[in-house]
Amino acid sequence: MELLNRLANGEILICDGAMGTLLQERGLPLGVPPEEWNLSHPEIVAQIHRDYLSAGAEIVETNTFGGNRLKLSLSNLADQVERINREAVRIAREAVGDKAYVALSVGPTGRLLEPWGDLPFETALAAYKEQIGFALKENPDLVILETFSDLQEIKAGVLASQELGILTICTMTFESSGRTIMGVSPEKAIEELSNLGVKIIGTNCGTGPEDMLKVVEIFAKNRPDGVFLIAQPNAGVPKLVGGKTVFDATPELMAEYAKKYVGLGVNIVGACCGSTPAHIKAIRETVKG
Repeated sequence: MELLNRLANGEILICDGAMGTLLQERGLPLGVPPEEWNLSHPEIVAQIHRDYLSAGAEIVETNTFGGNRLKLSLSNLADQVERINREAVRIAREAVGDKAYVALSVGPTGRLLEPWGDLPFETALAAYKEQIGFALKENPDLVILETFSDLQEIKAGVLASQELGILTICTMTFESSGRTIMGVSPEKAIEELSNLGVKIIGTNCGTGPEDMLKVVEIFAKNRPDGVFLIAQPNAGVPKLVGGKTVFDATPELMAEYAKKYVGLGVNIVGACCGSTPAHIKAIRETVKG
């Protein structure tokens, strides 16, 4: 695929930033899933994509993080899986055209897989195959499985996307302890995911850019040949100020850490919760400059 060729040729690609926190700033009520706005407020979603494109993003993620049947059922939207995912890809594609890659964002189901919970692996696999399969009708360029803490759950997503024949990025979320909340280490994550044939592996979300640097160092030391790295930190640690959630990492700070990630060998940099097009613009200017 062209994207992998670009990375193999040493190019650094810029991914976009947060979607959910920006939708909240634009009026998304608490308790309403962001994915529902693909149907009720498509122009707001499209404008966020356009803002990230203008900021220099070369990969934009669809508003489908919780777009699987299991997660949507918590909001009585399970019957809208196809519409939500197809509309999300269509909105992103119309917003960016051929100026950026459209990545289908796929997140956790919201339930624990066996033996830690009651969700069978096969049920998670079926949910991801359904979500990705519907989205593929609108031709996204790739899938990004993001913010996972359980290796078994992200493996279900990998197997689903591989069966459907689309390039897959995998990112897991690590705590300040250096492990996911399910106890997965960066070493284990990159070993298991690369053994499955995943070519782009990394980390997103978490506690902020500084803690992510330690995780990136481990990924870089344990990266197999032919595997590329991605890093997308939160814009700092969220704090409650006057009843509002505030992320305190400035665009300049995020750009400074993005440069450090690239220095360690990261191939794709972006951002996660609390970030804005201003953060992505600073990252782009610093990394590409």
